[in-house]
Amino acid sequence: MLHVGQGTTVGSLTLFPVWQDRTSTGARRYDTSSESLHIGEADGGPSVPQLVATNTGAMPVLVLDGQLFEAGWQHRMATRSTLVQTGARALLDVACVEQHRWGGNRAQVTRGRRATTFVRTGFDEVGQQSEVWARVQRYGGDSATGSLADRLAAPDEQASWMLKRVRPLPGQTGVLVGIGGQPLALEAFDHPQTLREQFEAIVRAACLDALGRPALPTPGRRARRLVERLEKTKLDYQPDLGQTSQLGRARTTDLDVMSLRQSYRRLHLRATYRRHPILTGA
Repeated sequence: MLHVGQGTTVGSLTLFPVWQDRTSTGARRYDTSSESLHIGEADGGPSVPQLVATNTGAMPVLVLDGQLFEAGWQHRMATRSTLVQTGARALLDVACVEQHRWGGNRAQVTRGRRATTFVRTGFDEVGQQSEVWARVQRYGGDSATGSLADRLAAPDEQASWMLKRVRPLPGQTGVLVGIGGQPLALEAFDHPQTLREQFEAIVRAACLDALGRPALPTPGRRARRLVERLEKTKLDYQPDLGQTSQLGRARTTDLDVMSLRQSYRRLHLRATYRRHPILTGA
């Protein structure tokens, strides 16, 4: 069961803290650091929709939906969450978020940046790769290669203000993002530490989506309504190929939901409100 707290609004962006009934307070059984995760182009040669990850560390590594991988032959984003086991090699499903570059070295790095909801849903629901490029272009900016990573790196006054005012609260494991008076997305994890590590990247991506939107607070009743719909949504779980985790998905009239779990513990949950004006007007 998820619980939504009081929201904080800066301009068009409202952030709500999210807690859940079962929260892990002990040591995590996985890592999110990229130090032990070696990411490169596919063995047979660079391929836009796939990267190869090798985990040389002592713990499984959680790769998150929307996580950016930079350098290589082009910047990519993960199109689903996965848990890369210790000593394992895994194919990562990705999409390109840099249109005008195809060349470089084989190695990829991740700085923890996350793709925006607008860009991620372009891949999931509309035109996949071509729609991702089109949506990155709509943000504007001065990137010579049409890179989402470059756009996220640009100074953002709204993000700076929000990050000064809001930090994760004790026991908080998730955050619900509202923009222009309507909830847009919810993201939750199994452990407070994971949220703390991802919080800044989530906020910065949300602020990019919030640019130019009406400076309206999102009411708490709308945030709670999204959670009520989410709790009623049934997910279809399938084994994550080559790993020990399971990936669940569901799409309703209102929500697009993705969940990664291991041994019935939900590691990562992402829910998007499909009727938000940002998405219906795309």
